[in-house]
Parts: sequence; structure tokens; C-alpha cells
Amino acid sequence: MSNELPKGWVSTTLGELFDFKYGKGLPQEKRNGKGSVRVYGSNGVVGIHDKAVTKGPTIIIGRKGSVGEVHISSDPCWPIDTTYFIDQFPSGVPPEYWALYLKSLRLGQQEKSSAIPGISRSDVYETEVPIPRFQSSAE
Repeated sequence: MSNELPKGWVSTTLGELFDFKYGKGLPQEKRNGKGSVRVYGSNGVVGIHDKAVTKGPTIIIGRKGSVGEVHISSDPCWPIDTTYFIDQFPSGVPPEYWALYLKSLRLGQQEKSSAIPGISRSDVYETEVPIPRFQSSAE
């Protein structure tokens, strides 16, 4: 990344900003179809369940299959094991911004496997990100 960032901006990495958590397995036959919790796979909503893995806004990223696809849920959800998910965000920037930013990175193009498409969390963590330095009102 260029050292010529605008004044007040810093360069960091996705790994310093986020913890890409692994989705949790929930086979189709165990998705009870009751409740209002959306179940996300790498290509989007794949079912409904009555329990959630996350507690609030969540970004879901396709890890296997539809590699690099980015979805956002404003409600608690259940990302399955073909995904990574992010449910903690740096203060001052809404999750919707980060979802759009991650889409712009075209993470699927970082896929390195040969037989089964997939992206490596460690590779994605190295992606550099320019961000404005946020200052609290006390500074």
C-alpha cells in the first residue's frame, strides 16, 4: 500500500481489525424451519432455525463453495460451516460499511485451493486496509 495516505489516515490489516470466526455446522435435516433466525451458507440464506449463533449484526463471508461472497444480517443469525463470520466491529464504523468494503475486495479472487474452492483466513488477514484515525470527542 502506498505511504501517501490522506492526513489523519492509517494503514492496518483486516487481521488487526477483525476476527473471522468459523461458522457452525447445522445440517439441513437439523434446521427446524421454526422461528425467525436465518441460516446462512456461503451463497446466502439457506434455511430458518429457532436458535442463533450470533447476537446482532453479522457479516457472513463464503469460505467454501461461493468463495468470497459477502452477506450481512442485521439480526442474530446462524452462519454454517461453509462460512466465516464477523460479529464484532471497530467502533465508529457501521457493519454495513464493512460489508460493502469487503465486497469491494473481491475476496474470492484470493482463493488458492485447487480441487475445492476456498479462502484462507490467514491470507485474508494480511490484506491492507486504509482507514481514517478515529478520535473520541475527548481528544
